[in-house]
Amino acid sequence: MATELFGRPIEHARERRGSLAQTAAVESSLMTDGPSTGMRRIRMVAGDVDLELLPDRGLDLGQVRVGGVPLAWLSPTGFPRASVHDGDGRGFSRAFGGGLLTTCGLRNVGPAADDGGEQHPMHGRYTSLPATVVRAEATDDEVVVEGVVREAAVFGADLELRRRVTLVPGERTIRVDDVLTNRGADAVEPMVLYHVNFGWPLVDEGTRLHSPATAVRPRDEQAAVGAETWDTFPAPSHPYPEQVFAHELPKDERVAVEVLNPRGLSVAVRFDTAQLPGLFQWRVAQPGLFVLGVEPALVPTILGRAAAREQGLLRPLAPGAALTLGVEIEATGSLS
Repeated sequence: MATELFGRPIEHARERRGSLAQTAAVESSLMTDGPSTGMRRIRMVAGDVDLELLPDRGLDLGQVRVGGVPLAWLSPTGFPRASVHDGDGRGFSRAFGGGLLTTCGLRNVGPAADDGGEQHPMHGRYTSLPATVVRAEATDDEVVVEGVVREAAVFGADLELRRRVTLVPGERTIRVDDVLTNRGADAVEPMVLYHVNFGWPLVDEGTRLHSPATAVRPRDEQAAVGAETWDTFPAPSHPYPEQVFAHELPKDERVAVEVLNPRGLSVAVRFDTAQLPGLFQWRVAQPGLFVLGVEPALVPTILGRAAAREQGLLRPLAPGAALTLGVEIEATGSLS
């Protein structure tokens, strides 16, 4: 629990504000214009952290500002109601708004896949699923929103993800805690990836990525071109084909991946490799698509469900069993 807020003790703030909402708040709204018309928004404010939640996109994170500085990359699609039913399986990319966190899964990560005759869209169905918000509360100690997302089908898999997003006034840390439970009668092999998307001004020419990886491997020939400079973000150029790198992680450790801007702002993504043993880095440096993705994953592949099965990477989750997952994102420093 933080003891200070804006450089003063918490008690100092309590005596001088007229309402808790001056320093900590949860505000719900409905978008009424543009691609996001009809979509719910929840704004979480704690001190100088201002966070946008997207209940109709699985309670994922949109833009996040710390001290007024935006951390997330936003795409030109905005955040419309997502569809994963396009014939080519690429509905995800047509509604991928970016944001600080897009959750991929719960049964596919990577390209659209045919797994034993069952079709799985690109990066799964999660981003098209609305959450049931069960708690939204602000106090001096914490600002919390909780929701439940269910991916289910009659005669099919039934997975429930219960998410809790927490801010603490006086801290610059976002905690996303998930519990994934198999509510069905049969075992299910889940796939989950936390697609954390950083953009300008945090990501700029010379921004560095510090990884706990013991080895870093390019996904393909396009990534191999940048294999020697995976840790340093380049200047924008066009065209700049996307590059994806797989990071091999130490087992059963709490690790941090750090994004460090040379002007003094840094952001760390923390997670437990016992829960999320995979890590991928996504990099594109062309105008309009200037983004650095840090992507912890439950299954250490980004090539789709069929490839994961071929490689023997899928693990069954028994009926009634649950997995504890999540990431923590902390900003430090400032831009000079």
